[in-house]
Amino acid sequence: MVKKKLDQIVYEFIVNQIERGDLLHREHITEQNIADTLEISRTPVRKAFDRLVYDNYLENIENVGVRVKMQSLTPTAFQERIDLFERLVNHYLFDLEKVEVAFEVETLWMMIKNMKSEMDDTAYAFEKQEYDYWLETLKYSDNYYSKKVLMQTLKECLFDDGEIYSIMRKSRALKITHYQALAEYLKEMNYPRARREIRILLNQLKLNVLEKGKFY
Repeated sequence: MVKKKLDQIVYEFIVNQIERGDLLHREHITEQNIADTLEISRTPVRKAFDRLVYDNYLENIENVGVRVKMQSLTPTAFQERIDLFERLVNHYLFDLEKVEVAFEVETLWMMIKNMKSEMDDTAYAFEKQEYDYWLETLKYSDNYYSKKVLMQTLKECLFDDGEIYSIMRKSRALKITHYQALAEYLKEMNYPRARREIRILLNQLKLNVLEKGKFY
């Protein structure tokens, strides 16, 4: 068996870390940290970094350093992530319904207010509040891994830097309408209606992506 070169080992290690979500989009990494983790010299790490930049896994920012490159989602990849997100959230809400959790929603309403104030923001201020809204929604989860997968999936959808982000920006008003209804249903412990509200919202977002500009 041919032994892999060290730079190939580094390359595959970093790609795996990115695909598993252990390295997040725009997360900074250094040659020294990777070399220390794999207990090798920096030379093969540097060669692997060059390949990873060429293959669009990493980007080298002047005066900043190397970081994980934000990957633009295709419509199909977006829909797959939304479907996964819905299944995991539904499972979480079923669990809350079984144990009759009395949901505290004050923080959710504060985040909705913040989202309204960031409606016209051209950066990611709205999406940061939206991310925190879902993090707060999942606060009763005792499954660390499921919550991690949920939030990583959400992050990929919210902070895409391609066409998906442009479509999601145009969907902000739609999101707020459903987030308000969802907060009300959670307050009432009406988990079946909460699941229905999420399903309607996510289906609408998928439709907006498919239609590329036709919003309902």
